[in-house]
Amino acid sequence: MNTLEDFIAKCEANGKSYEEIDLTDAPELTEEDFATGHFKYWNPPQKTITMRIDLDNLDWLQSVGKKNYQSRLNNALRWARLNNCPVAMLWNRCIINNDTDLNL
Repeated sequence: MNTLEDFIAKCEANGKSYEEIDLTDAPELTEEDFATGHFKYWNPPQKTITMRIDLDNLDWLQSVGKKNYQSRLNNALRWARLNNCPVAMLWNRCIINNDTDLNL
């Protein structure tokens, strides 16, 4: 019967050392690569909230599927924030005009 220790020993015996690995075909990563990267398995902390949403927006979010529509909303908000969408400008206009509807 193989144990974890046996498996690790076998891998270490058959594997290459770091010096033996050919890295010439691997591109050098820059700060820009990391700045524009998407971290698929990184999950930022989340908080459960309650919010009101117009039915037409909810229907649009659920048009792909009723499951995970909250994640789609979160992804849309993240995309808007990361792409500098003028949400703050629209919000400020509503406050200045004492308007509750963005009239998009």
